[in-house]
Amino acid sequence: MKIINRQNILTNKQIESVIKLMGKDYQPKKIFVYETRFDLIRYYPRCFNFSLEEFRGELEGSYDPDEDTVYLCVFAQTDDGDDVHSKQLYSLHALAHELRHRYQYVNNRLFHDDKKSEKDADNFATNFINRNSRKISKIMGWSQEWTVEEED
Repeated sequence: MKIINRQNILTNKQIESVIKLMGKDYQPKKIFVYETRFDLIRYYPRCFNFSLEEFRGELEGSYDPDEDTVYLCVFAQTDDGDDVHSKQLYSLHALAHELRHRYQYVNNRLFHDDKKSEKDADNFATNFINRNSRKISKIMGWSQEWTVEEED
């Protein structure tokens, strides 16, 4: 797995350790981590796939099955201001969400209804993060456990 990442918010080692908790079906060929909008432009020659929605911060990430690549938009995580732990936590949630789409694709478990696919990915990501909060806190070097609260 190749990770393109400036490593200011999440390190490659942290990403690899979290994915290892998920299992092999969740490991893509590549992950691009966009810490800032500028990263979208910086990596543009190597990553031809980004949308205006991603640039505006309206998407937290996406999965491209043709390239088996996950794109993670860390800069879209602004719920709690600039708190780095919150940004890390919700970026990991977005990563788990996109990796669930990879799992759906690789295992032919796609839903005919996009809303069901999104709901499944959201539920998976929230349950994964909360179920593994102790291990994730250790991987991330946090002094306390954090959990994800879903908004409706």
